[in-house]
Amino acid sequence: MNAYLIWFILVVLALFQSTVMPRITIMGIHPDLILMVVISWSLLRGAEEGMLLAVIGGVPLDLISEATFGIHTLALLFTAFVSGFGQRTVFRSEVLMPILAIPIATLVYELIILSGLFLTGWPVAWGTQITQVVLPCMAANTVCMPFVYLIVRVLHRRTQRERMTV
Repeated sequence: MNAYLIWFILVVLALFQSTVMPRITIMGIHPDLILMVVISWSLLRGAEEGMLLAVIGGVPLDLISEATFGIHTLALLFTAFVSGFGQRTVFRSEVLMPILAIPIATLVYELIILSGLFLTGWPVAWGTQITQVVLPCMAANTVCMPFVYLIVRVLHRRTQRERMTV
């Protein structure tokens, strides 16, 4: 698949996630589209392509965010790497694997971001963040993941013979 097309899609998703999604909330939290796309792609195409998408999607998030640059990209890279191992399972084409993977990926992603913020001097109220942000975000991502995964799976099937090139 053309890396420029994926780059464009992920930049648009990052802008959408940062501007429109805060107004579309589930339990006061908006789903993390970039994380769901990266995890879906990692499950379908493996860690290498998932990590490429993590960088392409993470950089715009870092540019838009007030947090220290690189925190989102680092968190996405790690979750894509770990989720890429799910590609080797027998469940990869089923919706079950992404539903099981996204709560864990969300937890890891959010904890990496919170740890990065803490290590760079940002005040982090751990208990409040986990109960009011991380857990609801896990729930919102889990509810939305089947729909995102199905859309990404269609894109995967249409481009299955191609491999991403830069």
